[in-house]
Amino acid sequence: MSQTIPLLSLADTQKFAENLAARLSCGDVVTLAGDLGAGKTTFAQFLIQALSPQPVEVTSPTFTILQTYQVTLAGGATCELYHYDLYRIEHPSALLELGIEDALSQVALIEWPERLGESRLPIALALSFTLADDGARSVTVQGDPKRWSDIAL
Repeated sequence: MSQTIPLLSLADTQKFAENLAARLSCGDVVTLAGDLGAGKTTFAQFLIQALSPQPVEVTSPTFTILQTYQVTLAGGATCELYHYDLYRIEHPSALLELGIEDALSQVALIEWPERLGESRLPIALALSFTLADDGARSVTVQGDPKRWSDIAL
């Protein structure tokens, strides 16, 4: 299943993140692809805030590569969310040092998934953010149609 959703404002991005947050389960891996400035980190910030039981400052892990957050999923399940930004990763073997194996039993958000190389992660949902020349943003959603087909704003 693949669908493209226009994100005409920050409010649209926030609403999409909140809708996705209501569907996440422990063990989900969500990838966030797209060029610099396309909205990956902003989306991640909205998603993490929607899952956090109390207000939390969400910072980009561009330099630290990984940030973790305690989150509460729909139904009250709690787990850790691993937010990776792989932009500075030069070789996929570095992921072992970053605890990627631990993240697979929790929730993982992975920015710049193309840096994973040949790694075969169980990706539940792949999001690709686009910033058009005219400034319009959108996200293309790819995942299991039984689970994600009606996700939208």
